[in-house]
Amino acid sequence: MLQFVADQVDQLDLALDQLAVRDRNFDRFAMMLIDNVVELTLHRHAREKASENEMWRHEPSPKNDPKVVAAALGQSFEAKVRLARSTSMIPAEVAESIQYLHAFRNAVYHQGRRHEGILHSLAIFYFQNACSVLEGFKPMWWSTGSRDQISHRAIKYLGSPKLFEHQEVMASACTRLRQVGNSLGQTLIADLQADMNNTIERVDEMIDFLTTEAPQTTSRKQAIISAQAWPFAFSDEGKQWARNNHCPTDTVGGYVDWLYANYPWPVRADPISGWRKRLVSLKAEKDLNAALKKYCDFMRQTEELRSKIDESASQLDAYIQQQIDIARGK
Repeated sequence: MLQFVADQVDQLDLALDQLAVRDRNFDRFAMMLIDNVVELTLHRHAREKASENEMWRHEPSPKNDPKVVAAALGQSFEAKVRLARSTSMIPAEVAESIQYLHAFRNAVYHQGRRHEGILHSLAIFYFQNACSVLEGFKPMWWSTGSRDQISHRAIKYLGSPKLFEHQEVMASACTRLRQVGNSLGQTLIADLQADMNNTIERVDEMIDFLTTEAPQTTSRKQAIISAQAWPFAFSDEGKQWARNNHCPTDTVGGYVDWLYANYPWPVRADPISGWRKRLVSLKAEKDLNAALKKYCDFMRQTEELRSKIDESASQLDAYIQQQIDIARGK
């Protein structure tokens, strides 16, 4: 068990080195190291709880919900977090934050998203939460072996603990790791606020573009509904809704106009004012976990509309370029 903990401390110390460089590629590497520590520790916690159930198998009821434990032993990160939260390994706000942060890690690693402007502060915050996860890990017993190899990185934090001091030494190591992480600075709320503001302003500019450059005069409300109507009109869901509600026209233009007027669109008014109020709320937030939740909720809840407005603006821009080419005789 000492070897396992030492390996996690080693990775966290290595992550600190990457974060200290303050380069986006090193931040990506740090994010992956930190996420690996969190997932491995949560999985080891699940194994501990499964062993605990086995030890108490003759009791009337198991100490830990067998279904929750079994799910946590699988591949689902969310299930591992759920067990950690239900067994009080980590508090609810940390559990929620590490799920958001794990999603950022997946976006960076699997989708190549850069998240420039927020990745560095996200990684530092994930580091702090990883320290909480490791500190909350309390195995039933500690063990060491002759083949244990404790790296110099881990020894900096763990020293050479005696067998019965392991829990105290690990707590002290997590405290020191967290102190070093804090020395890197914490700008999470400011970075999230700046990124959210840039997101809102880009959408606001695209809506203006759709209203001022379209061939026909269009209000902001009309532009927003049109951005939703055209992709929906040619989706299976849109066609089925039209059939179920007896669309009276067969022409493409008439069909889209009918949907525009009759479908209960999720967003029917200019959202920018409401989005800016959410930005003010984020800017005023003092709690890092709450700030991350506000930012992630906003990005998730507005993603579909933002994507449709972006696509609508791209199509209008392509149309304008086509008209320019025609005018030039190309």
